Amino acid sequence: MSTYEVKTVYYNNYGGVKTKNYDLFATKNQAIKHMNKLAKQKYGLRQKGDAKDGAIEFTDDAGKVKERIVFGEL
Repeated sequence: MSTYEVKTVYYNNYGGVKTKNYDLFATKNQAIKHMNKLAKQKYGLRQKGDAKDGAIEFTDDAGKVKERIVFGEL
């Protein structure tokens, strides 16, 4: 039985890592639903990627990556 993680990384204005959050789930469907829920909460940022692909990036108007949500299996 495997465990799935959703890692959320927040970046500062200089491109450095500001904070990281890890959420663990028992099933893949729970993790994907959580990723979609997190993606819907982001306003003012452009979304690149999809939860099914395993990674979602959020960029600002200048093209800098502000947030990244990554799906993984432990």
